[in-house]
Amino acid sequence: MRRRIILLVLIGLPLALIATGAGAELSLSTARHLASGLWNIPDRLPALPTNGQVHYEPGAEGFAHDVEALLPSAIARVEAAHGRPFAHPVTLGVYATPEAYAAANGQGSAAPIGATYLGRVTLSPKLSGDQRQRLPAILTHELSHAHLQGWISGIANLRLPNWFKEGLAVMVSEGGGAEQVSEAEARTAIRRGEQIVIDDGGSLQSLVGVPLERTPANKAAWYPVVLAYREAGMFVTYLRDRDRPAFDRMIAAILDGRAFAEAVSVGYHDDARSLWRNFLKSISDQK
Repeated sequence: MRRRIILLVLIGLPLALIATGAGAELSLSTARHLASGLWNIPDRLPALPTNGQVHYEPGAEGFAHDVEALLPSAIARVEAAHGRPFAHPVTLGVYATPEAYAAANGQGSAAPIGATYLGRVTLSPKLSGDQRQRLPAILTHELSHAHLQGWISGIANLRLPNWFKEGLAVMVSEGGGAEQVSEAEARTAIRRGEQIVIDDGGSLQSLVGVPLERTPANKAAWYPVVLAYREAGMFVTYLRDRDRPAFDRMIAAILDGRAFAEAVSVGYHDDARSLWRNFLKSISDQK
């Protein structure tokens, strides 16, 4: 079985990327991280006898039970926001060591507090320690990603803009992933021109993260990342609150596999950049 997985990585993934014209964009280090994530999928870990969705590295059993207790409400929140049940049960992996977590999350790094790869949610051991209070929001955030990945193909998911995927997850989780930057801070940054880049598609050159038009000066390395997440969450929330039926039509079109620009047009009869300009105006009109 393990040999078959490695063959899929070494043969299937490169062929898929070449077929989409994206192979040249994929760095060797990124490919190694993706291969490591596939080799170390959480399905291989022990599962809770009371919930086979939750897998854990030995030593993280208590963490796994915490996730199990939170899972029903997190699933319900995501399904209500996305307007559709999960396509299938999501596998979750919780970890006792940063090394095992980094090997499994598809990014090769222990820095992210949570990650979703191949439709599987992986959660950092930090969430069972000094950042335990973030667990409900981060679990919901990552389940938002897993819900999308369950309904659409991997290539279709890559083609969605990161600002939308992260903004949706921040909105659904009521701020998960953006806790360290307030909306008031983000509005001030937007007025200074430190705004997220609004585009209609994703790229293998940027599998994670949301770029800013201008990076804030004299800030910690984490700050631009979290600021971008907060701004993206605010924009997606604006889209939902501005016209909920339009938002629901857009989400349904995305889950049906339609391209992002087309889905926005189906929902709003407009385009993302025009909607962003309206959002900026709403920010400038606020005192």
